[in-house]
Amino acid sequence: MALLHTTGRAGREDEALDRLDVAFEAAMRPWWSSPEPLALLFSGGVDSGLLAWELRRRPNVSLVTVGRAGSPDLAAGRSAAQAIGLSWRGVELTGDDVGDVVARLRGEAEGLSPTARSVLVAFAAALEQAPVGTVLCGQGADELFLGYAHFRGLEATDAARRADADLRALLERDWPLARSLAARSGRTVHAPYLDPGFMDVARGISIPQRLPGDEPKALFRRWAERRGLPAEIARRPKRALQYGSGIDRLLTRADGHTGR
Repeated sequence: MALLHTTGRAGREDEALDRLDVAFEAAMRPWWSSPEPLALLFSGGVDSGLLAWELRRRPNVSLVTVGRAGSPDLAAGRSAAQAIGLSWRGVELTGDDVGDVVARLRGEAEGLSPTARSVLVAFAAALEQAPVGTVLCGQGADELFLGYAHFRGLEATDAARRADADLRALLERDWPLARSLAARSGRTVHAPYLDPGFMDVARGISIPQRLPGDEPKALFRRWAERRGLPAEIARRPKRALQYGSGIDRLLTRADGHTGR
């Protein structure tokens, strides 16, 4: 009986991943076929790593990683780009650089929680280092596949409620703000994981299948490996953008200098 139960569970997961494949390929098709230069905000982790993997045969793709000198993202970005075989540019940011970003975002950042503000500053700093034009990013994977630490230990009902709240905050506040910041700097930013068809399929996977268990975004990581992403990228430990890049530390210093 145990064998039959395990086989049935594996079969349900395979069916879910098959549906993700179809939806994801539809979301990626415009970027596979477009001739225009394309930049990808790249941390070297599974979210941006899978996008880079899918774009590896496309011409005119550049990966951009920003971070404090010695930050985990810069090291991971370099090694992951080499494994995938795409052009990569790492940008070391200083406290002054982050202070300049904060000054430009003063209006947008007002009223945000400290965490939301640090995420916004980190995203804006990365965006400003991408070439002017079309930029892709991995936004949405954490919300759809329950990648945040607050999902650890939640029961399915509470996790579903929290997932809905996270996705609503992203779609109604954070993502429109990100797109506005991009437009203001001459860039157009897109998130394939926020494609409506892909979101529908991802949200159609049961919450118990998406719960992290012992590994954040475990289902997403298994799917990325199934699509061919090297295991060292698919299994890279999760670090939020502001922490992996070290921008949270630079932001603390910038706030100290301005007396915030």
